[in-house]
Amino acid sequence: MPRRGLMKIDTHIHTTCSDGRKTVPEVFQLASELGIRLLSITDHDTVAGYPAAFGEAEKHGIRLIPGVEFSTRNEDGHVDVHVVGLRIDPDYAPLQTELKLLADARVEARMRLLDRVNAYLAEKYEGIEPVKFESVRKRVSGTIVGKPHIAAEIIETARRSGIEIPEEELYAIFRLPEVETKKAYELTMAECIELIKAAGGLPVLAHPFEYARPDAVLKKFKKLGGTGVELCKYRQKTKMRFIRNIEPYARLTMERQLNMKTIEMARRYGLKLTACSDYHAKNGEPGMEADEYGIDIGWLLE
Repeated sequence: MPRRGLMKIDTHIHTTCSDGRKTVPEVFQLASELGIRLLSITDHDTVAGYPAAFGEAEKHGIRLIPGVEFSTRNEDGHVDVHVVGLRIDPDYAPLQTELKLLADARVEARMRLLDRVNAYLAEKYEGIEPVKFESVRKRVSGTIVGKPHIAAEIIETARRSGIEIPEEELYAIFRLPEVETKKAYELTMAECIELIKAAGGLPVLAHPFEYARPDAVLKKFKKLGGTGVELCKYRQKTKMRFIRNIEPYARLTMERQLNMKTIEMARRYGLKLTACSDYHAKNGEPGMEADEYGIDIGWLLE
Protein backbone atom coordinates (compact mmCIF):
# COMPACT_ATOMS: atom_id res chain seq x y z
CA MET A 1 0.00 0.00 0.00
CA PRO A 2 1.32 3.50 -0.86
CA ARG A 3 2.61 5.32 2.18
CA ARG A 4 3.30 8.91 2.95
CA GLY A 5 5.61 11.01 0.83
CA LEU A 6 4.97 9.20 -2.44
CA MET A 7 2.69 11.63 -4.22
CA LYS A 8 1.34 15.15 -4.60
CA ILE A 9 -2.38 15.16 -3.82
CA ASP A 10 -5.48 17.35 -3.62
CA THR A 11 -8.74 15.98 -2.21
CA HIS A 12 -10.80 19.18 -2.46
CA ILE A 13 -11.17 20.74 -5.91
CA HIS A 14 -14.11 22.55 -7.52
CA THR A 15 -15.08 22.78 -11.18
CA THR A 16 -17.61 24.72 -13.24
CA CYS A 17 -20.16 22.11 -12.18
CA SER A 18 -20.46 24.20 -9.00
CA ASP A 19 -18.54 27.41 -8.25
CA GLY A 20 -15.15 26.61 -9.75
CA ARG A 21 -13.81 28.42 -12.80
CA LYS A 22 -12.27 25.51 -14.69
CA THR A 23 -14.06 22.64 -16.38
CA VAL A 24 -13.39 19.03 -15.41
CA PRO A 25 -10.98 18.51 -18.35
CA GLU A 26 -9.18 21.77 -17.53
CA VAL A 27 -8.74 20.73 -13.90
CA PHE A 28 -7.20 17.40 -14.87
CA GLN A 29 -4.94 19.01 -17.47
CA LEU A 30 -3.64 21.44 -14.85
CA ALA A 31 -3.28 18.68 -12.24
CA SER A 32 -1.25 16.62 -14.69
CA GLU A 33 1.04 19.57 -15.45
CA LEU A 34 1.59 20.14 -11.71
CA GLY A 35 2.40 16.50 -11.02
CA ILE A 36 -0.69 15.78 -8.91
CA ARG A 37 -1.15 12.01 -8.75
CA LEU A 38 -4.29 11.77 -6.61
CA LEU A 39 -7.26 14.14 -6.50
CA SER A 40 -10.94 14.45 -5.78
CA ILE A 41 -13.52 16.63 -7.50
CA THR A 42 -15.70 17.84 -4.61
CA ASP A 43 -18.26 20.21 -6.08
CA HIS A 44 -20.96 21.70 -3.86
CA ASP A 45 -24.10 19.56 -3.64
CA THR A 46 -23.46 17.82 -6.97
CA VAL A 47 -21.61 14.94 -8.57
CA ALA A 48 -22.27 16.27 -12.08
CA GLY A 49 -18.51 16.19 -12.75
CA TYR A 50 -18.72 12.41 -12.80
CA PRO A 51 -18.44 10.22 -14.88
CA ALA A 52 -16.41 12.67 -17.05
CA ALA A 53 -13.86 12.88 -14.23
CA PHE A 54 -13.22 9.13 -14.42
CA GLY A 55 -12.35 9.41 -18.10
CA GLU A 56 -10.05 12.38 -17.52
CA ALA A 57 -8.33 10.64 -14.62
CA GLU A 58 -7.60 7.61 -16.79
CA LYS A 59 -6.40 9.83 -19.63
CA HIS A 60 -3.88 11.63 -17.41
CA GLY A 61 -2.89 8.69 -15.20
CA ILE A 62 -4.26 10.32 -12.03
CA ARG A 63 -5.80 8.38 -9.13
CA LEU A 64 -9.35 9.70 -8.66
CA ILE A 65 -11.20 9.65 -5.34
CA PRO A 66 -14.90 10.39 -6.02
CA GLY A 67 -16.16 13.19 -3.80
CA VAL A 68 -18.72 15.86 -2.98
CA GLU A 69 -18.96 18.79 -0.56
CA PHE A 70 -21.90 19.63 1.70
CA SER A 71 -22.65 22.85 3.58
CA THR A 72 -24.33 22.08 6.89
CA ARG A 73 -27.10 23.84 8.75
CA ASN A 74 -26.01 26.29 11.43
CA GLU A 75 -26.23 24.48 14.78
CA ASP A 76 -24.73 24.65 18.26
CA GLY A 77 -23.18 28.00 17.37
CA HIS A 78 -21.27 26.52 14.43
CA VAL A 79 -21.89 28.48 11.22
CA ASP A 80 -21.67 27.09 7.67
CA VAL A 81 -19.55 24.05 8.46
CA HIS A 82 -18.52 22.14 5.32
CA VAL A 83 -18.23 18.37 5.15
CA VAL A 84 -16.52 16.59 2.27
CA GLY A 85 -17.43 13.05 1.34
CA LEU A 86 -14.53 11.06 -0.15
CA ARG A 87 -14.67 7.62 -1.81
CA ILE A 88 -18.41 7.94 -2.30
CA ASP A 89 -20.43 6.08 -4.93
CA PRO A 90 -21.69 8.96 -7.15
CA ASP A 91 -24.48 6.73 -8.47
CA TYR A 92 -25.90 5.85 -5.05
CA ALA A 93 -29.62 6.62 -5.47
CA PRO A 94 -30.36 8.13 -2.02
CA LEU A 95 -27.35 10.42 -2.47
CA GLN A 96 -28.65 11.55 -5.85
CA THR A 97 -32.07 12.25 -4.31
CA GLU A 98 -30.62 14.32 -1.49
CA LEU A 99 -28.34 16.25 -3.83
CA LYS A 100 -31.35 17.19 -5.95
CA LEU A 101 -33.10 18.65 -2.90
CA LEU A 102 -30.00 20.55 -1.88
CA ALA A 103 -29.38 21.84 -5.40
CA ASP A 104 -32.96 23.07 -5.72
CA ALA A 105 -32.69 24.90 -2.40
CA ARG A 106 -29.39 26.46 -3.48
CA VAL A 107 -30.90 27.68 -6.78
CA GLU A 108 -33.91 29.18 -4.99
CA ALA A 109 -31.63 31.01 -2.56
CA ARG A 110 -29.50 32.34 -5.42
CA MET A 111 -32.60 33.62 -7.22
CA ARG A 112 -33.58 35.58 -4.11
CA LEU A 113 -30.00 36.81 -3.74
CA LEU A 114 -29.95 38.11 -7.31
CA ASP A 115 -33.25 39.95 -6.79
CA ARG A 116 -31.85 41.68 -3.70
CA VAL A 117 -28.54 42.53 -5.37
CA ASN A 118 -30.34 43.97 -8.40
CA ALA A 119 -32.40 46.19 -6.09
CA TYR A 120 -29.32 47.28 -4.13
CA LEU A 121 -27.32 48.12 -7.25
CA ALA A 122 -30.24 50.03 -8.80
CA GLU A 123 -30.14 52.35 -5.79
CA LYS A 124 -26.36 52.78 -5.97
CA TYR A 125 -25.73 53.00 -9.72
CA GLU A 126 -28.00 55.06 -11.93
CA GLY A 127 -28.86 53.37 -15.20
CA ILE A 128 -27.52 49.93 -14.30
CA GLU A 129 -29.26 47.07 -16.09
CA PRO A 130 -30.75 44.37 -13.84
CA VAL A 131 -29.38 40.87 -14.37
CA LYS A 132 -31.75 38.05 -15.28
CA PHE A 133 -31.35 34.69 -13.59
CA GLU A 134 -31.65 32.97 -16.97
CA SER A 135 -28.46 34.76 -18.05
CA VAL A 136 -26.66 33.53 -14.93
CA ARG A 137 -27.75 29.94 -15.61
CA LYS A 138 -26.04 30.01 -19.00
CA ARG A 139 -22.71 30.28 -17.20
CA VAL A 140 -23.27 27.00 -15.34
CA SER A 141 -22.23 23.64 -16.78
CA GLY A 142 -24.01 21.66 -14.07
CA THR A 143 -27.05 22.30 -11.86
CA ILE A 144 -25.41 24.42 -9.16
CA VAL A 145 -25.65 28.19 -9.48
CA GLY A 146 -22.90 29.77 -7.38
CA LYS A 147 -22.08 33.30 -6.32
CA PRO A 148 -19.18 33.43 -8.82
CA HIS A 149 -21.67 32.91 -11.65
CA ILE A 150 -23.87 35.74 -10.36
CA ALA A 151 -20.88 38.03 -9.82
CA ALA A 152 -19.48 37.39 -13.30
CA GLU A 153 -22.81 38.14 -14.99
CA ILE A 154 -23.34 41.32 -12.96
CA ILE A 155 -19.83 42.59 -13.73
CA GLU A 156 -20.24 41.93 -17.45
CA THR A 157 -23.73 43.45 -17.60
CA ALA A 158 -22.67 46.55 -15.65
CA ARG A 159 -19.67 47.02 -17.93
CA ARG A 160 -21.99 47.26 -20.93
CA SER A 161 -23.53 50.29 -19.20
CA GLY A 162 -20.12 51.80 -18.57
CA ILE A 163 -20.13 50.83 -14.89
CA GLU A 164 -17.17 49.04 -13.33
CA ILE A 165 -17.98 47.01 -10.21
CA PRO A 166 -15.00 45.26 -8.57
CA GLU A 167 -15.58 41.62 -7.67
CA GLU A 168 -14.58 42.28 -4.04
CA GLU A 169 -17.28 44.97 -3.80
CA LEU A 170 -19.90 42.52 -5.07
CA TYR A 171 -18.94 39.87 -2.54
CA ALA A 172 -19.18 42.48 0.22
CA ILE A 173 -22.68 43.30 -1.03
CA PHE A 174 -23.60 39.60 -1.01
CA ARG A 175 -22.78 39.51 2.72
CA LEU A 176 -24.89 42.52 3.71
CA PRO A 177 -27.69 41.57 6.16
CA GLU A 178 -30.34 43.06 3.88
CA VAL A 179 -28.97 41.19 0.85
CA GLU A 180 -27.68 37.82 2.12
CA THR A 181 -30.01 34.85 1.67
CA LYS A 182 -30.15 31.48 3.42
CA LYS A 183 -31.03 28.16 1.84
CA ALA A 184 -34.44 26.82 2.87
CA TYR A 185 -33.17 23.23 3.03
CA GLU A 186 -29.86 22.10 4.53
CA LEU A 187 -28.54 19.02 6.28
CA THR A 188 -27.18 18.84 9.79
CA MET A 189 -23.61 17.70 10.32
CA ALA A 190 -24.92 14.36 11.56
CA GLU A 191 -27.11 13.90 8.46
CA CYS A 192 -24.16 14.67 6.16
CA ILE A 193 -21.97 12.12 7.90
CA GLU A 194 -24.70 9.49 7.78
CA LEU A 195 -25.39 10.10 4.07
CA ILE A 196 -21.71 9.98 3.12
CA LYS A 197 -21.22 6.69 4.95
CA ALA A 198 -24.36 5.22 3.39
CA ALA A 199 -22.89 6.13 -0.02
CA GLY A 200 -19.78 4.12 0.89
CA GLY A 201 -17.73 7.21 1.64
CA LEU A 202 -15.53 8.76 4.30
CA PRO A 203 -16.68 12.01 5.97
CA VAL A 204 -13.94 14.66 6.16
CA LEU A 205 -14.18 18.04 7.86
CA ALA A 206 -13.20 20.77 5.40
CA HIS A 207 -10.78 23.67 6.12
CA PRO A 208 -11.24 23.71 9.93
CA PHE A 209 -9.78 27.17 10.50
CA GLU A 210 -12.56 28.80 8.50
CA TYR A 211 -14.74 28.27 11.59
CA ALA A 212 -14.82 30.42 14.68
CA ARG A 213 -14.22 27.45 17.02
CA PRO A 214 -12.27 24.80 15.10
CA ASP A 215 -11.51 22.64 18.14
CA ALA A 216 -15.18 22.47 19.11
CA VAL A 217 -16.18 21.64 15.52
CA LEU A 218 -13.63 18.82 15.31
CA LYS A 219 -14.74 17.42 18.64
CA LYS A 220 -18.37 17.33 17.53
CA PHE A 221 -17.45 15.98 14.09
CA LYS A 222 -15.58 13.04 15.63
CA LYS A 223 -18.39 12.35 18.10
CA LEU A 224 -20.85 12.14 15.21
CA GLY A 225 -18.69 9.61 13.36
CA GLY A 226 -16.40 11.74 11.20
CA THR A 227 -13.30 10.10 9.73
CA GLY A 228 -10.83 12.81 8.78
CA VAL A 229 -9.93 16.48 8.57
CA GLU A 230 -8.18 18.59 5.96
CA LEU A 231 -4.81 20.23 6.00
CA CYS A 232 -5.38 23.16 3.72
CA LYS A 233 -3.59 25.60 1.41
CA TYR A 234 -4.76 28.55 3.51
CA ARG A 235 -2.37 30.94 1.74
CA GLN A 236 -4.89 31.00 -1.14
CA LYS A 237 -8.00 31.54 0.99
CA THR A 238 -8.05 35.33 0.89
CA LYS A 239 -11.76 35.40 1.68
CA MET A 240 -10.63 34.68 5.25
CA ARG A 241 -10.08 38.11 6.75
CA PHE A 242 -7.05 37.26 8.89
CA ILE A 243 -5.36 35.73 5.83
CA ARG A 244 -6.29 38.63 3.58
CA ASN A 245 -5.02 41.19 6.09
CA ILE A 246 -1.47 39.88 6.30
CA GLU A 247 1.22 40.38 3.68
CA PRO A 248 1.45 37.63 1.01
CA TYR A 249 4.97 36.67 2.14
CA ALA A 250 3.60 35.91 5.65
CA ARG A 251 0.70 33.73 4.51
CA LEU A 252 2.75 30.58 4.08
CA THR A 253 4.00 30.85 7.67
CA MET A 254 0.43 31.34 8.88
CA GLU A 255 -0.71 28.37 6.81
CA ARG A 256 1.87 26.12 8.43
CA GLN A 257 0.87 27.26 11.91
CA LEU A 258 -2.80 26.51 11.21
CA ASN A 259 -2.04 23.10 9.75
CA MET A 260 0.20 22.15 12.65
CA LYS A 261 -2.66 23.04 15.00
CA THR A 262 -4.96 20.87 12.85
CA ILE A 263 -2.56 17.94 13.20
CA GLU A 264 -2.54 18.41 16.96
CA MET A 265 -6.35 18.42 17.12
CA ALA A 266 -6.62 15.46 14.75
CA ARG A 267 -4.39 13.41 17.05
CA ARG A 268 -6.43 14.47 20.05
CA TYR A 269 -9.69 13.31 18.50
CA GLY A 270 -8.41 10.36 16.48
CA LEU A 271 -9.07 11.80 13.02
CA LYS A 272 -7.23 10.94 9.80
CA LEU A 273 -5.51 13.65 7.74
CA THR A 274 -5.67 14.63 4.09
CA ALA A 275 -4.26 17.62 2.21
CA CYS A 276 -5.96 19.93 -0.25
CA SER A 277 -6.34 23.41 -1.71
CA ASP A 278 -10.13 23.93 -1.97
CA TYR A 279 -9.21 25.07 -5.47
CA HIS A 280 -11.72 27.24 -7.35
CA ALA A 281 -9.28 28.60 -9.99
CA LYS A 282 -9.67 32.07 -8.51
CA ASN A 283 -6.06 32.29 -7.31
CA GLY A 284 -3.12 30.04 -6.65
CA GLU A 285 -2.97 26.45 -7.82
CA PRO A 286 -4.12 23.02 -6.62
CA GLY A 287 -2.01 20.38 -4.95
CA MET A 288 -0.02 19.77 -1.76
CA GLU A 289 2.87 17.40 -1.15
CA ALA A 290 1.70 14.42 0.88
CA ASP A 291 4.95 14.42 2.85
CA GLU A 292 4.95 18.16 3.59
CA TYR A 293 3.51 17.43 7.04
CA GLY A 294 4.49 13.77 7.20
CA ILE A 295 0.93 12.50 6.78
CA ASP A 296 -0.05 8.98 5.77
CA ILE A 297 -2.64 8.85 2.95
CA GLY A 298 -2.96 5.08 2.97
CA TRP A 299 -6.46 5.36 4.49
CA LEU A 300 -7.67 7.04 1.28
CA LEU A 301 -6.47 4.14 -0.85
CA GLU A 302 -7.66 1.10 1.09
